[in-house]
Amino acid sequence: MNHEIKPIERLFLWRLAVSDGGWLSDKKLKPELSSAARNRLASTGLIEITKPRNPATGRVSMFMTLTDKGWAFLGASLDGDLKTNTNAGTEVLRLLLLKLKTFLDRRDLSLGDLFAPGGAESESSAPAESSDGELDGDIASRVTLAYMTLSGGQTNVRVRLADLRRAVASIPRPELDRALFDLEARGEASLHRLDNPHEIGPEDREAVLRTPLGEDRHIIYLGGRRS
Repeated sequence: MNHEIKPIERLFLWRLAVSDGGWLSDKKLKPELSSAARNRLASTGLIEITKPRNPATGRVSMFMTLTDKGWAFLGASLDGDLKTNTNAGTEVLRLLLLKLKTFLDRRDLSLGDLFAPGGAESESSAPAESSDGELDGDIASRVTLAYMTLSGGQTNVRVRLADLRRAVASIPRPELDRALFDLEARGEASLHRLDNPHEIGPEDREAVLRTPLGEDRHIIYLGGRRS
């Protein structure tokens, strides 16, 4: 770590953590950080800053995402100091409690189960399936945000699964694979293989999505099937 993380910066990291998929746009910068502070967090590898341009308006937006290193930092410093002079902590707490409620509901747990001796540790850690085969909305939103950032804000643009997996690395691979198949089944995405073998690199082979028929998929188009 190149610099000591200040309480306001730690609170900002938590604001990212409780947002959809660890992403935050420049319209929701609470608590507010100076550009120098944001750049310091980026230089330490805790966040990643992207600035895609909207092809329709030409406007550049700023998105920040919590990296794997950022998630690990928060996980290792749950008792870190969050005392600041801002009231943004109230919003972070509200969103964190909503996440907690969703977690408990999906696993049919009560708050007492969480705080009882042993808590939820004895519960299965297997990811909860969405009821009636429905696609998990949080995962879908994270995939969409990551895709739009990688595609520069455009739909139906080729994005490598290797890049997409890296952008949503905190989603367990089985859950992400299921979400991608569900998106395709709903006609919201189209998955394809790279036909040119010279385009397929080690990262593409590692990130390959294999269909039930054993066919490889290396790229995704989001926003409806390509014509």
